[in-house]
Amino acid sequence: MRGAAGSRRGRPGARESIMDAIRASEPLSRVELAAMTGLTEAAVSMTVRRLLGEGLIVETGRTPTAGKPRTLLRLDPGARIAVGIYLDELTTTYVLTGQTGGILSRLARPAPDTADRPALLRALVADVNLLLAGSGVDPDRCLGVGVVWPAAPHSRPEDGPARLHGWRGDDLGRELEKATGWPVLVENDATAAAVGEYWVARVGPDQAFAALYMGTGLGAGIVLDGRAMRGGRGHAGEFGHLCVQTDGPPCWCGGRGCLEALAGPRTVVGAALADPRAAGEAGLVPAGPRRSVADDFAAVARAARGGAPCCRDLLEDSARHVAAAAESVVNLIDLDLVVLTGPGFAAASFIYGPAIMRRIGAADTRTWHRSVTVTVSLAAATASATGAAALVLQSHLRR
Repeated sequence: MRGAAGSRRGRPGARESIMDAIRASEPLSRVELAAMTGLTEAAVSMTVRRLLGEGLIVETGRTPTAGKPRTLLRLDPGARIAVGIYLDELTTTYVLTGQTGGILSRLARPAPDTADRPALLRALVADVNLLLAGSGVDPDRCLGVGVVWPAAPHSRPEDGPARLHGWRGDDLGRELEKATGWPVLVENDATAAAVGEYWVARVGPDQAFAALYMGTGLGAGIVLDGRAMRGGRGHAGEFGHLCVQTDGPPCWCGGRGCLEALAGPRTVVGAALADPRAAGEAGLVPAGPRRSVADDFAAVARAARGGAPCCRDLLEDSARHVAAAAESVVNLIDLDLVVLTGPGFAAASFIYGPAIMRRIGAADTRTWHRSVTVTVSLAAATASATGAAALVLQSHLRR
């Protein structure tokens, strides 16, 4: 089960529309579902009957009305579950997620310092089994496994964690599917984080939004009608490769002046390491022990929050470029919600959030007659893993 664009195009069907509406606003009656989804009451009744029969939703009391009381419906959190795995540079995060987006069980492991494929697969399978065993949930309810990492499934193999260099997303997916016996879906971290936000924050299915993701690089997941945009080849959301300076420095993608080359976490960390004052403020040691870009960026952010002037200057310069790119995304798609997620924004949202709001707000009311909300995800640390699991659950609803 791969993260291909073609398998997820089109508008949601009745099952998915009803499940999404209940997830966002439960409990709901059948009459309310018809009003929210635009489906006929007959279509709602038929679909609800099937979902009740499958155990995906349950009836939960009644609400008084002027006429006949209406039976309320909600999701059964544990009726269907999925595993989400996020592979970053130094840590592997596992979550077990149910239909309501809550984390039923969570496990974090230091990344194995090896590129040996059999050893990596054995470690993943053992940890998935441990996660399920510790949750107390019936493994038969598990629909599959979602896997994400920064370079999956389409970016440069050398841009992901070192232990995954040379792997393509589909390769790991197929191998893990054989090893676990479950369907495996592979996705990039930004798209998965957007779906995780949609799922966990219970964003309404009619709410279009962009989740800007900062990890080792910059990406975006854009959700329309409850579905993540992927583009013709799965490359939609390459936020880090918007051009923000026409004569800017070359980027690894082959372009020039890309946001990631000018203002991404690697660039910020590199500038801090090159400036003895900033490195001292953040406690960075160029020749020190192995650390991740995310950890070094978080150190710069902590120093800036504590009042370190050089680190703050570096982040504010980065934030100016990120804000300009965010404005382009909002104007291009006509969004009114931007969510900042991922470890980078979790560490430095105090600078990036206000910068984006200032940039977007200038023309909002005067020209576009809108009010864009910029918020920080409450689940930034686990959004990608949760989103990976949610994608598996969503794929089941679309069958």
